[in-house]
Amino acid sequence: MSILPVSWIVGVCVGILGLLGLTMAAHSLDAGTHIFGMLLFAFAILFDFWLIKRSYDLQERGQSI
Repeated sequence: MSILPVSWIVGVCVGILGLLGLTMAAHSLDAGTHIFGMLLFAFAILFDFWLIKRSYDLQERGQSI
């Protein structure tokens, strides 16, 4: 399986943003910040799973990312 380093870099950066959102939600003082932090965390999880799915889909077709 050959995945370009760009996919790894993007996945790690989005994961770090997700952890930042989770930390923001945990330390929030109002509902708006809490909801934003949780949504940022959910987006990061879904985006990283999409990157994994895309990688496997392209591998099935015999292409590389």
